[in-house]
Amino acid sequence: MAQEEGRSLSEVRVRVGASHGITDLAHFYDCWAPDYDKDVAVLQYRAPRLAVDCLTQALSGPPHTALILDAACGTGLVAAELQAQGFLQLHGVDGSPGMLEQTQAHGLYQRLSLCTLGQEPLPSPKVVLPLNDALPRPLALPCPPPQRKSETYSLPVHKSHLL
Repeated sequence: MAQEEGRSLSEVRVRVGASHGITDLAHFYDCWAPDYDKDVAVLQYRAPRLAVDCLTQALSGPPHTALILDAACGTGLVAAELQAQGFLQLHGVDGSPGMLEQTQAHGLYQRLSLCTLGQEPLPSPKVVLPLNDALPRPLALPCPPPQRKSETYSLPVHKSHLL
């Protein structure tokens, strides 16, 4: 089965292992972007589904009214899961132009932005990015407007799990 998806499991593990310790992650993911979805399918990657399950449990309102920021959106695997659960207002940010090119082709987000987390301000002031090390990847939750008028939020961004 792994061969039908593209690379073998051992080849994908080598590729993922190559990401540890490199300094130019944007370039790494740019190169990986065309094969990313097939490769993570080989790994039986469940993080997008788990993240969306967690989000649906945390929100009390109807999903179609929530504005969601998918930080490190990659190729849009989380957005596909979000849309399947009725979330329709999706913004995505990623530090890899190659990943954004892949996800743009899927048409899952209303807004996509190139943004290096922790080095640049987030492009959408209407959402906050709480990260929890227990989660398999970043998870964005809607938040109320800020108490004072401001164009942007100043948010601490913690290093997330890459895979």
